[in-house]
Amino acid sequence: MEELVFGRRYRVTEKIGSGGMAEVYKAVDEVLGRTVAIKVLHSRYASDAAFVARFRQEAQAAANLSRRTPRMARLRAESEVVRADLLAIFE
Repeated sequence: MEELVFGRRYRVTEKIGSGGMAEVYKAVDEVLGRTVAIKVLHSRYASDAAFVARFRQEAQAAANLSRRTPRMARLRAESEVVRADLLAIFE
């Protein structure tokens, strides 16, 4: 796998999953030295407003749940970064 870095901060170490809407990568936050998971919306959906809205809604739901459930991955950030990828970053 070629080196993949998102936002000049998150260095991908491996791909850990893929689904119909997104791919999930294990990465290292180069600033804080923490391992994170990055969910990346497939590029074919990035220009589809309905898919983008659904992706953001899912990220917001995860953020709301993780505040009440200590064992659930916590949403750290959601942003549009390099190459117009839509990301959700969990730790």
